[in-house]
Amino acid sequence: MSRLVPVVLLSVVAAATAAAQPSPAAPAGPRVGIVVELTVNVSPDRAEQLGAALADALHRELEVDAVGGADVTRRLPEGGVPDECLARRDCVTDLARRLDATELLFLAVVQVGADIQLDASWADVATGEIVARPRIELLADARAGEVFSAAATRLLPHARRRPLAVVVQPGASRPAARDRYLPRGAWLAGGAGVAALAGGAILGLSARSTYQRCLRDECDPDTRDGIGRRALAADLLLGGAVVGVGVAVVLYLRSDARPPATEAPPLAARARWSVTPSPGGAFAEVHVGF
Repeated sequence: MSRLVPVVLLSVVAAATAAAQPSPAAPAGPRVGIVVELTVNVSPDRAEQLGAALADALHRELEVDAVGGADVTRRLPEGGVPDECLARRDCVTDLARRLDATELLFLAVVQVGADIQLDASWADVATGEIVARPRIELLADARAGEVFSAAATRLLPHARRRPLAVVVQPGASRPAARDRYLPRGAWLAGGAGVAALAGGAILGLSARSTYQRCLRDECDPDTRDGIGRRALAADLLLGGAVVGVGVAVVLYLRSDARPPATEAPPLAARARWSVTPSPGGAFAEVHVGF
């Protein structure tokens, strides 16, 4: 029994380790080598450029890893592609090994006038299958990348198309409601207006009270003149209150979303208040900074 416990423990550890290991990744797409087998009226440099452009188009449009152009030329055997290589299984296998490819596309590039024709033959290295593909015509004023991208599925119909990248363009957002604040000028105008309103109300009530008293009892001329002066002052203060409140409202409506950096914070942000209990009630304090 004592020998069985370590064996069981080792089995459990091995199973846990195997479960913890990540699952093998999905097999990647085929690797396709673009081999220029024949050129007519086309320079070697131009043929390399077309092979590289075709490899880029295949990689861009399909889920394949394509190699072409100078990357293929430097891996070819000395002297280039052997004659009748496409018809020889050993030659196809050797090229695939050199290019580390699972599939090959043999190209015959022929220039007729200003146009170029590409005849392609596809070869499967594993099965030895060889299939001719439709001809690609590259006109003089055409762009090779666009033509090859359009022909990618015809050259490799078995390959899956690469999913298109989804690009989300930010839409034109509607302007949010404008946040407003009370600038310092609005606080000052509003405060002056409220103070004028309070003063005018006090003077108006005082003048009215004195006037009613004089109706009941005889008042001296100075008292009567004081009633008129207080009533005039009350009217002036009420007019100033209307102007001050109006200025504060206009400044508030014209305020920006946030106060300027050079402007002091609103009065409410600089006010502090406290309430201290006392035996007879409470004592309130309000501190305002300027």
